Amino acid sequence: MTAVDLRTADGRAYIEVPSFAPLTAHDPDFAGRLAAAVVEASDDDHVKAIVLRAAGPDFAPATPTGFPSVAATPTTWHRAFAASTAVYQATCFAKKVVVAEVRGACHGAGSALLLCADLAVASEDAAFGSPFLDVPESNFVLAALTIRLNRAKSWLLRGQTYTAADALRIGLVNRVVPADRLRAEVERMTAAVRGMPLDGVTMSKMLQQAVYDAHGVGREFDLADHYAIHRAAVGSGLAEERA
Repeated sequence: MTAVDLRTADGRAYIEVPSFAPLTAHDPDFAGRLAAAVVEASDDDHVKAIVLRAAGPDFAPATPTGFPSVAATPTTWHRAFAASTAVYQATCFAKKVVVAEVRGACHGAGSALLLCADLAVASEDAAFGSPFLDVPESNFVLAALTIRLNRAKSWLLRGQTYTAADALRIGLVNRVVPADRLRAEVERMTAAVRGMPLDGVTMSKMLQQAVYDAHGVGREFDLADHYAIHRAAVGSGLAEERA
């Protein structure tokens, strides 16, 4: 069982895992515990910022998808990855500011989780793979809003990997710093959030979510089951083509 550690200090909640790769592997237990940690931190009136952090050298290294069968898709997979209380929706619509602290490789579900966060700081060695190849719950509307429609389409159709410098240039991350300054930069960024009144944080998130609603982010999440069933049905064929 992959550990999900939640601790709070000075108006911040830190959710730390070895890596977020189990999300790409579609581990429902890990996804459920991660979503629960995000909701718990979001409901804490003493917390204003939630930091997503990997303890290992990579935020989300490339890993086999481990996608479930078509029969399991509408049940186990739905509860953990596509329902309104599942991990990506819980992160995207959290009541507090979510900050992704990205070190090293960020592939698959790591990039999907990054799109759901509000702010992101990356180390100079970070690399960002497309979430759309292996993670059917990835939200294309969030990608279009974050990095512009033409870039989002390219990421979807070509699946290229962005360097940290590229990610900063296109707006996928907010800051890029040397690896030894990563945590200090996250502390500095969240200090600004911590200085906001709680009702200011709440109002800011409500305004942001209104934009999400207007652009159909929620409807895109609702289509995840359709994408997942199709992905499960053709998954073996895709694997053979890649081999």
